[in-house]
Formats: sequence, structure tokens, C-alpha cells
Amino acid sequence: MKLARLLVSVLSLSFTACQSVLWAPVTDFPHDRWTDEEGNTFSQFALVAQQNRTLLSQRPGVTDLYFVGFGSDANQDVFMHETLYAKTLFDQRFDTRGRSVALINNRQTSKELPLASFTNLRATLQYIGRLLNPAEDILFLFLTSHGLKNSLAVHYQSLPLQQISSADLATALAESGIKWRVVVLSACYSGSFIDALKNDYTLIITAAAADRPSFGCDAAADLTYFGRAFFQDQLTHEVRLLQAFTGASALIRQREIEVNVDPSEPQVFAPPAIVEKLKVLESRLRVQ
Repeated sequence: MKLARLLVSVLSLSFTACQSVLWAPVTDFPHDRWTDEEGNTFSQFALVAQQNRTLLSQRPGVTDLYFVGFGSDANQDVFMHETLYAKTLFDQRFDTRGRSVALINNRQTSKELPLASFTNLRATLQYIGRLLNPAEDILFLFLTSHGLKNSLAVHYQSLPLQQISSADLATALAESGIKWRVVVLSACYSGSFIDALKNDYTLIITAAAADRPSFGCDAAADLTYFGRAFFQDQLTHEVRLLQAFTGASALIRQREIEVNVDPSEPQVFAPPAIVEKLKVLESRLRVQ
């Protein structure tokens, strides 16, 4: 009987302790922020669906380009700015208006745009996969954030979001059914994603080698070193992606020398099949 009473007491204390851990109020997080984040959590399905409904269908006989921008670290505004800059540029110069979307982790956009979460990215890619012609059209996927080897940072306030591994991204792309792809990653160590993503139908461009950081993601920046060199300095006048990469790489190295940092060594994986496919798109864009 004494043993039974002791066991009941221990279990009661344990349950009380668990309750206090689970339900204790967090005093260093303002109430309005909790309200915002709870609202954001439950609005994601609607925001993704709403954004996807704005996308235009593919045009038979035309190699359409679909743009998806993914800025996934809310701790610095540069990733939001870079994503929106790239989207606007592609709408203006690469004929993606009506076929472009952005997923962003930032309080400034959280009411209008879906969060840059793995779940939202996967849902968006699957929707586009059903919308485009897999034999004819091309996806341009741009991801910008902080990075570690084989991992892209995904952060938004207090939400427990999944960090995206190279295997996660490869799986999401495979599930989408999208054959022709351009994947551009602006993050430290982003070259580590190449092995998981590469195939004959994917052009991969990364801001850094697998064992190198990239630069320019400070609080005052609108674009990273890579974003400025590739999108602003090259793609504002060049529609050939490989030529833009070559020019951007030289500009990045020049800037790294000026500020005395180790080279980031941007990488490209360009198999012949996707290179030939892109020539069809680039020819159409040059005569517009």
C-alpha cells in the first residue's frame, strides 16, 4: 500500500511538472506577436491556394518559364528584397508575368504572401507541375537564405519550420513532375546541393562551392554579393543564363578581393540537354 501511494505521488508530481512546462506562459514574447504567428500558421493553406490561382496556364507551342522565389530567413530583410527583386526582373525581362510566385519569411509580407516553408514550397511546385507542359516548359527556382552544408536555413519568428536539406529539395522537385528546371541557390555552402539535384534536365547555379561561404547578407544590404552580380549586374541586360553566370562570377571575385575575403567560388552544373532547351527560350526572349 505504501508503495502504491508513493507511485501515485510520483506520477502526480511528474504530471504537474509536465503541465507547467507545456502551459507556462512565455513572458518574453509579446501577446500581439503570438496572435500574428497563430494567424499566419492557419492562413497558409489559403495564401498558397490564392497565389497559385493567379498563375496562368502554359501556352501550347511556347516554351513558357515559371518563376518560383523562396526567401526563407526572416532574420534579415535582404532575403526578402532579393526574392522580390528577382521576381520583378523575371516578370519584366523573362516573360514570367502571370507565371511567377514568391514565398517569403518576413513580417512585412506575411499577410499577403505565403511563408517560405518546405510544405508551401512542395505544394507550389506540385501545382505548377500540373499547370505546365512537362515536355515544353521550364521552371526557374530561386532560393536565397543562410546555409550550411546540404541545408538551407528556414526561419520565421517563433514557428518551428523545417530546415530544407538537399535531399528534401530533390524529393520535392521529383514529386512535382517538372522535367526541365533551373535551380539557383544563393547561400553559404550551396554547392553542396548539386549532387542531390543534378540530372540531365537541370541547370544548377550556386553562390558558393560546397565548402565555401558566400557574402553580402548583412542587415543593410538589399542584395547579396551573388544576387547583385547575377540578377542586377548581368540579367538586366543578358538573357543567356550561362553567360550571366560567367560574368557574375568575375564580378563577385573582384568584389571579394576588394573587401579581402576568401573566394566563394560560385558553381554551375550545366548538362547539354538543359543547355539546348534554354537556347529555345533565350531565342524567343531576344526577339521580344
